[in-house]
Amino acid sequence: RFVTTSLSAQLRALVHVHVASVDQLTYEEFVKSLPNPSTLAIVEMQPLEGSSVFEIDPSIVFTIIDRILGGKGYSTNLSRELTDIEISVMERIVQKILASLRESWANVVDLKPKLDKIEANPQFVQIVPPNDMVVLVTLETKVSEVEGMINLCIPYIVLEPIVNKLSAQFWYSSIRKLSTE
Repeated sequence: RFVTTSLSAQLRALVHVHVASVDQLTYEEFVKSLPNPSTLAIVEMQPLEGSSVFEIDPSIVFTIIDRILGGKGYSTNLSRELTDIEISVMERIVQKILASLRESWANVVDLKPKLDKIEANPQFVQIVPPNDMVVLVTLETKVSEVEGMINLCIPYIVLEPIVNKLSAQFWYSSIRKLSTE
């Protein structure tokens, strides 16, 4: 919800984002599933140790860039690396998404995600060893009439200190506490 509101305001267009799936796989499987070039934002997950990766579908990236730079946001079938100006635009967009991520994780941890860099080649993004397990959150995204996916890949080692706070039992007990206060 936070990303939907934030991007709609930023792009002055109808944006809809919702969680399509949450999967567990190895980091190698994740990297092999990515096209080259891709738009990969490496994010430090402070105060948690380690980084995560946001992968944004090229159709969504180029639609966002077109909207920000004054276009109508029509779908394009571009498959190329971003220019320096386009990277700068996407850095601002990723910052907005990270602010929304911080709000949505507020009940679990006081997350202060920080964009490290945007990379195009998945082979250059080695945040954990290939056989390490990751959680892949797939966000189905629609900007105007253009649909695509945003994937958030979080290594298990990053989540390990707070994994007990991610259980359904924790959420139900925290909801009960709030309703009795």
